[in-house]
Amino acid sequence: MYRVVWVLSYPVVRLFFKLEVKYPERIPREGPIILAANHHSHLDPWILQIAFPRRITYMVSFAFYKGLGWWFYRMHKAIPLKEKGLNKEAFVRGLEVLKESGVIAIFPEGWDNGRVEAWHGNPGVAMLSSRSHIPVLPAKISGAKEALPKGAIFPRFVKITVTYGEPIPFNGAGKPNKEALRRMTDLIMERIKGLS
Repeated sequence: MYRVVWVLSYPVVRLFFKLEVKYPERIPREGPIILAANHHSHLDPWILQIAFPRRITYMVSFAFYKGLGWWFYRMHKAIPLKEKGLNKEAFVRGLEVLKESGVIAIFPEGWDNGRVEAWHGNPGVAMLSSRSHIPVLPAKISGAKEALPKGAIFPRFVKITVTYGEPIPFNGAGKPNKEALRRMTDLIMERIKGLS
């Protein structure tokens, strides 16, 4: 089902949104990787998967997992995250995907970009990287917010670009404290914002 949806979606995205993928050579063709991207539109997960040559397992808020796009996330065997409290089970599942050489995608700023903590990013992606010793691949999605902003029903057909950065290795992080995780998270967010 995933492959069928991808084949049908690719020409649609290329035709109506003029999708451009910059620096695809930075994407590891095999082995585990953690993909971290910005998030301003409901189109983001769909666009990111079309722009990525490998199947993605998303870690998303439980609200989205049960929302209108439930079929998309379940098709991708997405890992739901609780809004509050510890996400130990989700974290363990994420590690299992990486152990099987899979791709985990996280939107570290979350959806509500008006919150102060969202500007700095959620440290969950840094924790996952430090525990798994797997690098983080930053990605920036440009144009999706203009194509389908929050609250909009019908998309505008504007150009969308996905730009990949250089993988960020955290192999020597071990079990970092909160301060170290904050620094790692800030670096990830800076790399995403710095992509054009």
